[in-house]
Amino acid sequence: MTAAGGPAMPSLGTVRRLQALAVVGWPTARLSRETGLSPGRLDRLLAAAVAVVSASEARAVAAAFTRLGGASPGLCGVSHIAARAARNRAGTAGWAPPAAWDDDTIDDPAAIPQWTGHCGTTRGADIHDRDGLPRCPPCQAALDRHRPQQRHHARRA
Repeated sequence: MTAAGGPAMPSLGTVRRLQALAVVGWPTARLSRETGLSPGRLDRLLAAAVAVVSASEARAVAAAFTRLGGASPGLCGVSHIAARAARNRAGTAGWAPPAAWDDDTIDDPAAIPQWTGHCGTTRGADIHDRDGLPRCPPCQAALDRHRPQQRHHARRA
């Protein structure tokens, strides 16, 4: 049990939700107001430096994710500078946007974000490249698996 907020649970889904909100431009200060979590706690969660969260923290972040995931930070009073800083941080870290996560699997440690709808395949890697998206690890792995086969076929031709 956590001291204040109910039983402890894995932080993965909470972290993914916060990171996805940062991708679309929600800064830590605004996420703090929306969730009731301190900016320091949010920074530790965003950095995936926290293994567990309380049930109340998970619920607060999930509610904010539902409210803000499809909203424009700029239209909700977030300055362009703060939104750009959040997007830059997220882009540098390679975090996935809200649309890449399925509500049924975002908490699943085995789930991967679906940036392209074909992640984990060479087609997914091609879509990442075409659309200027950072390649997710499953798409990079699919390319790595496919490349030796391509070289082998090229030598035989």
